[in-house]
Amino acid sequence: MNNRYSIEDVKKLVSDSSALLFDFDGTLVNLDKLNVDSFALVFKEMFSIDFTREDFMKYISGRGSKNGIVEYLQTKGIKEFSGVEINNQFYTHKKRLIEERIDDEIYLLPGIKDFLNSTNIKEKRKIIVTSSRKEHVKKMLTHFNLFENFETVIDRYDVVRGKPDPECFLKGLEYLGLPSSQCLVFEDSFYGLQASKVADIFTIGILNDGWNEDFVYQLSDFVIENYSVLI
Repeated sequence: MNNRYSIEDVKKLVSDSSALLFDFDGTLVNLDKLNVDSFALVFKEMFSIDFTREDFMKYISGRGSKNGIVEYLQTKGIKEFSGVEINNQFYTHKKRLIEERIDDEIYLLPGIKDFLNSTNIKEKRKIIVTSSRKEHVKKMLTHFNLFENFETVIDRYDVVRGKPDPECFLKGLEYLGLPSSQCLVFEDSFYGLQASKVADIFTIGILNDGWNEDFVYQLSDFVIENYSVLI
């Protein structure tokens, strides 16, 4: 539970920070159901196996798909496959589903727009550190009129080792030219929370009911459901 810090403590930490690093899926915009559905279509078409939300959370969420796909298919006894083809098929489905569902199933996390537009946060440096592709980040945040709030996006192609390795957040610190003590991370995923803590950055976990309540309190320094509590 949030027993190490009070909300006033955390609001002061946010206010005093020089920069904020945000994950994307599940932290700014919720795309998890769409991601699960996209992978489910791929695995059903290519291997006739049923991919579930639990599989997504265990093998892929927050870490990028490359290693997760390998591990998942190995549990199904499948060793011969093209990771490139799977990813290409996944993004083909994802792009189509985004177009179909953008107004019905894709939504901003509660309070994020007010938080980013608040006086203290608006002038603060902010970047995105994600396992998603830049093109999807830009498309989603432009749709919601939020993309201009961020200086840059560090994505899966900017690192050698994905989350839970801290490389992505360390690259974020390098880009910002700041020590970890002057920054805060907003994350929601199991692997992303691990990565930010190994990078030694104070981490605010975003609670997504039904997705991460079994680990977000253990891996975060503080947990919120709505960004408005930090304004």
